Amino acid sequence: MMQNANAISLSPQPGQPAVLLYCRPCLDVQLINPYIAVLYRQKGDDYEEEPDQEHTNFLQRHSGHHLTTLKKKKDKFSANRPVWDPFRIAYEEVTDGRESFLLKSWRADLATPRQYALLRGHFDMATIVTLPEEPLRSSLADCFTSYTPLLPGVMKALQRTVSMLPSDGLIPTYCSADDPQLSFAYLAEHHLRMLVRCCYEAGLTLEKDRLWQFFTTRQQEEELTVEILQHCRPCFS
Repeated sequence: MMQNANAISLSPQPGQPAVLLYCRPCLDVQLINPYIAVLYRQKGDDYEEEPDQEHTNFLQRHSGHHLTTLKKKKDKFSANRPVWDPFRIAYEEVTDGRESFLLKSWRADLATPRQYALLRGHFDMATIVTLPEEPLRSSLADCFTSYTPLLPGVMKALQRTVSMLPSDGLIPTYCSADDPQLSFAYLAEHHLRMLVRCCYEAGLTLEKDRLWQFFTTRQQEEELTVEILQHCRPCFS
């Protein structure tokens, strides 16, 4: 929906979500935060806080222009540093409903606000789902001691099966604090049935009931927590 810059409140109310305002004629964008943004200005050896007026300046600069909002596309994100690092350079895919863009954001230093730029382009996406070998292998060895010689083949079958699972069918849990491309997830119940079948076909033919109990009791434990590595490579046009 197109809006006039004069119709946008200069002081958005707390509780409202942050908005990415986009001036289509100028290809300019600004994050409008309902909470008072804070900058850090150096004063001697220390830093002091002061309000950020960038959103007000943006609206004044585009007064009379037609503005619209941009929406971020889920899971379309790439950064060169952890998300908590104020100096990260990040790219996100956004859309105004008609076109898609890459939104670049960065900060030169703590004394300046985070900057935004719209670039024409898209992400080249690749997703890798991994089931780590440990501690799952050790738990299987403890529970199925008589099948120890079969465990290398069992683990390969389990890992191969998990690697082919669509990531959007997994149960999201948490993201890595250090790697913005890495997240973790649990397996759904129908995935556990697939794992039981893998073990059964790999030789644990007399343990179907015990295998089901093994996997269901560990569904949300470290043994069955899978890693999702999302490679998002910005491609510019």
